[in-house]
Amino acid sequence: MERGSRTKLVAGLVLAAVFASGLLVGFAADNSIPGESSVATPDPRSDREGRTEDGTRERRRRPLVYEQLNPTPDQNAVIDSILRVHRTRMNELDKEYRAVRHEYNANYDAVIQDTRDAIAAVFPADVATEYRRLLAEFDRRREAERAAERDRRE
Repeated sequence: MERGSRTKLVAGLVLAAVFASGLLVGFAADNSIPGESSVATPDPRSDREGRTEDGTRERRRRPLVYEQLNPTPDQNAVIDSILRVHRTRMNELDKEYRAVRHEYNANYDAVIQDTRDAIAAVFPADVATEYRRLLAEFDRRREAERAAERDRRE
């Protein structure tokens, strides 16, 4: 199997596994039951903005689906061990995904650069220089937009 095909296959499998795991976690963490409100009950120690009495931000956690079934302490112990195993597996999968994603990004960038170089070779030297200048300007603009988007998310 060609290296690029193998990389794409591994990346696809990792993405599919991450997606499937996300679905399973989503189903497990979903606390909405038909006929009931899906709004989490706020902690009485915090105000509307999610700040505690001492002013620190608090992350509100909605109850997990299995908690609605009032498990016994023994059942909670088994569930906790299942979640520990799952968390370990997810961490390992995440490490694999990051490695594959890094390799994919490197290959993607190489293809983009090869394409740009091939297009530049079509033009005379002075036009190729202008083409590269326009590409650099485009890349700067795109990076600025991405940075602004990251800032908005934070």
